[in-house]
Amino acid sequence: MRLCQEQLAAAAFAALCALPTLSHALTESEPLSMVFEPAPEPAERPNGVPAAPLRLARDCTLYLSAIEDTRSNKVNAGNLTVMMPTVHATPRSVQSLRSGDATAWTRGALQSLGRYGLQAVPGAPPAGDSGARQAVADVALRLAHAWSVNLNLVSHVVLKVSYRLPGGGTAARQYHGMGTRTNWTSANGEFMSVLNLGLEEAVRGMAIDAASLCDGRPLPEPVGAP
Repeated sequence: MRLCQEQLAAAAFAALCALPTLSHALTESEPLSMVFEPAPEPAERPNGVPAAPLRLARDCTLYLSAIEDTRSNKVNAGNLTVMMPTVHATPRSVQSLRSGDATAWTRGALQSLGRYGLQAVPGAPPAGDSGARQAVADVALRLAHAWSVNLNLVSHVVLKVSYRLPGGGTAARQYHGMGTRTNWTSANGEFMSVLNLGLEEAVRGMAIDAASLCDGRPLPEPVGAP
């Protein structure tokens, strides 16, 4: 009986040590790579149901006159909370995620707009070019935050985009993206992966509005507008 209990205790201890919250590989001394890698499109995902890729526009040029990192905290991009294996899940420590070059990260994500039928071009449109199949936008990264929740990683990314409208007006919109994935080892690469999922969702929302402008349609009212 005693031998059985000791074996069970050893097995339980081994299982606890294997949990990401106890055995982690986060490296606080190294910043995240901040390299954007888009998730495969539905048609490209292994073992998935074949689906047509999302195409929102055709022959539409999106001029990106400005891409900025305007986060209030440019040093950190979230945190990992290491929990004690107790009933009440007492936090043992909190480790910060160091942010790399978020402007380059955002620029890389915007280059993926081609999957939605938009040709992203850095800079302002040429003088005198007022083609109907184009849109102009200033993009600012307002938030990029990832954190651990039990055995998962979660991210929240916010883009603020100011569109230049025909006639000289502007319209500002904010796009929120959330990402989630299983936390295996709490490694820097896993946090980067979940941040990419959040940024990709925010960029997808931007693509929908940019395609509307290219089609000559008005932007929808912002969420929460009276």
